[in-house]
Amino acid sequence: MIFTTVRVERPEGTAVLTGVPVQIESASGDGERLDFADARPYDLFWLYTTQGIPLIPLRRRDVLFDEINSDPETSQPAKYRIVAEVETFEGDHQEALCERVVGG
Repeated sequence: MIFTTVRVERPEGTAVLTGVPVQIESASGDGERLDFADARPYDLFWLYTTQGIPLIPLRRRDVLFDEINSDPETSQPAKYRIVAEVETFEGDHQEALCERVVGG
C-alpha cells in the first residue's frame, strides 16, 4: 500500500489537477498481466482518494502520474490509467481500478 499524491491528466494530455492525495494498492495478487496480443505487460491497482472527492472528479481513461514515486524500470513518474468506471461514495471518496504499464 502506498500513500502519495497524483497529477491527473485527461486523455488529450490536459492536466486537470495536481496534488490529489491517494492510496494505491495492488489489485492482482498473481503479478504481471499481458494485453490481448501479449505485447504489453501491465499490473492492476486499486486507487482510493484519501481526502474526499477531487474538485474535478476522476473518470475512466484519466491518466494519473505519481508525484512522489517513480517507476523503478524507467525512473520516470509511475503512471496509472483508470480502466473501469470510477465509484464515488457519498461525497466521501472515490475508488478506481487502474493499470500501470510495466516499464512505461
